[in-house]
Amino acid sequence: MSTKYTSFELFLQSELNDVQQEAVLNDAGPLLVIAGAGSGKTRVITARITHLIKNRSVHPSAIVALTFTNKAAQEMKERVASFLERSTYLPFIGTFHSYCLQLLKRNKEFLESPFSSILDTDDQKKLISDVLKKNNLHKQFNAHGVLYAISQLKNQNSDLATARQMMHPLIYDVYVAYEKEKANSHCYDFDDLLINTVKLFAKHPEFKQQHHRTVRHLLVDEYQDTNVVQHELLKHMAKSGNATVVDSLCAVGDEDQSIYSWRGATIANMLNFKKDFPETTLIKIEQNYRSVQPILHVANEVIKNNTARNPKKLWSERPGSDRIRSLTCMSEYQEADAIAQLVTVAQKKQNRQDIAVLYRTHAQSRAIEESFIKHSIPYRIIGGVQFYERKEIKDLLAYLRLVNNPFDRSALSRIINTPSRGLGEKFEEQLLELWHAEPFLNAFQVAEKCIDAGIASGKKGAAVHQFITLFKGLSADSTASAALDQIIRGTQYVTYLKDSYEKQDAETRIGNVQELVDAIAHFEEQKIATVEQFLDEVALLQDKLAASDDDQDKVVLMTLHAAKGLEFETVIIAGLEEGLLPSSRSIKDDEALQEERRLFYVGITRAKERLLLTHAKYRYTYGQMVDQFQSRFLQEVPTTFSSHEECTYWRQPQLHRFFSDWLGIKQEEESVMTVADLKNLARKARKKNAIEIKQLFKQNQPVLHQKYGAGIIKEVEARSDGSLSVTVKFKIGEKKILSQFLEVV
Repeated sequence: MSTKYTSFELFLQSELNDVQQEAVLNDAGPLLVIAGAGSGKTRVITARITHLIKNRSVHPSAIVALTFTNKAAQEMKERVASFLERSTYLPFIGTFHSYCLQLLKRNKEFLESPFSSILDTDDQKKLISDVLKKNNLHKQFNAHGVLYAISQLKNQNSDLATARQMMHPLIYDVYVAYEKEKANSHCYDFDDLLINTVKLFAKHPEFKQQHHRTVRHLLVDEYQDTNVVQHELLKHMAKSGNATVVDSLCAVGDEDQSIYSWRGATIANMLNFKKDFPETTLIKIEQNYRSVQPILHVANEVIKNNTARNPKKLWSERPGSDRIRSLTCMSEYQEADAIAQLVTVAQKKQNRQDIAVLYRTHAQSRAIEESFIKHSIPYRIIGGVQFYERKEIKDLLAYLRLVNNPFDRSALSRIINTPSRGLGEKFEEQLLELWHAEPFLNAFQVAEKCIDAGIASGKKGAAVHQFITLFKGLSADSTASAALDQIIRGTQYVTYLKDSYEKQDAETRIGNVQELVDAIAHFEEQKIATVEQFLDEVALLQDKLAASDDDQDKVVLMTLHAAKGLEFETVIIAGLEEGLLPSSRSIKDDEALQEERRLFYVGITRAKERLLLTHAKYRYTYGQMVDQFQSRFLQEVPTTFSSHEECTYWRQPQLHRFFSDWLGIKQEEESVMTVADLKNLARKARKKNAIEIKQLFKQNQPVLHQKYGAGIIKEVEARSDGSLSVTVKFKIGEKKILSQFLEVV
């Protein structure tokens, strides 16, 4: 008798390996899945959800899957939906913050303080800046640093008493004032969503018991990225006392990819998971479907030097040889030119968008960008300004926020004089002082009172009245598209952009406003129609809107942090030097050093086919050539799987040949300059007049000399024969040398 499988059963049998199947089918009790890089963890989570619904007849409402990005949540939803019948209701699959927002909104009667708005980072900074100015502390502290200190404490689930002990006394006072301002404005920040949900579970047993009865299966993705509050929240959701009371709990993660401690993430949550859930079953998924085996050998050898981890060994069925090379370059400029040469060669056999240059900090991109521009290589930098953080978008969202929550003080502060209404800072201070005195009034009532009290009279009074009229007929239940249209027309916002910015900049900003209008239309198609619903969605968005030219074939430049979760055919990791990777701040801190090694590991495991590792002997800092020392992590790369070359005196033809040989691309002789060609060009260059040559040799210009190495030009003199005499400061001291013996870098 033949067995007939459904499409999902076929998927389980044929698309998952034995260990993945075990992780899917082990559907009772707590389960910790250690899923290595490229091991297919998303398919495990989505298959597990589908298995519970189709094979165990679990109602979707009894399942909650928590992720860290909306992008990951959307991908999971699509995969689960593809296995289920169209009419099947999907379980909750979304971020921690979105789930907490949902719980808080449904259970407002339990909350200690009401909320109507969610502050984003800019709103928080504005509020803290106002507190600092009000208390004359703005010269001692900056809003960004204070906000970071507050968020770090909240991520540790610290109460005010703990905060008093750990914070600078003045910062603590700012923290207290910040919390009071939020309460008066009926606002939460993102940390509050998590903290207040934990309080909801901790202080209201009836709510917790009801949640336990309703939600029987929990799944968490990227568990290595959870902070103390998120781990505490999971314990509340899964446990009553010391006992696990849900039917199943599955945490999936990889402590070797824990790289966000600066955001509050703690690797201890994974390492101590079995202590918090004693009956935990541990499953390791080690087969990698992304990279060739040599790259995984290197990754394994590097990461085994960390002690804070569950040991595992990635492996692949994809063989390969000569897939990792490393280069020692003279300076960051030669490093950049070497990278450009690799791209020039590689683009003959692969798309540029399949090539990524990764670095520790964005500051390293400058030299690489310059070289790419010089070689006409299209590129894009990941990690720029996100759509919802652009000024014109934040302005319009602030109008909508005030529609949604008339007590939102930061929203009012942003827009009361944007576009300009002739209302100065003094008026804003007076308005806020009046609001502080009468906190039960909303923004529009306070504005009216400013007119009645004579704070705004004449033209200013008319401007304030016009501002109030902008919001006539609008409420949280208004259609977002209609509200935005009324605001754009009433403020003449497009005209304001045209008048305030240069033509090209104004056109870009107007295009962004149009994109916002389009975004609202898209949300309305998904039944997210009201101002309140739209703002809730925007507050939870973490993905950057695709730029209009994202589909073009461009090399990708990004930090190692930004690369997590991505993959590329060819990966270049630049700047492997002590003080860069590992960073200077981590060198004397073992925990921080281990995280830096994990960052390097993440970079290595982004590569599918080839990996280039580069470092420089010197970097230019404040006009000086500073010695660089090879990263200790490079020394952990086994020479059996990686070949190393020093290219400090190589020129373009040698670099081109090196990469052509590595990639197996036959050189086109006519397109590659030979050494003889270069010598001929040098002879012609020496015949040029001194003025033209002098344009190359300028004061403070970095140069190379075959014997003395790298140096900085201090003086340039024209000789009677047309040549140049150049005074250069080298490490050994100053030397006067003819220009033809120097190479401009």
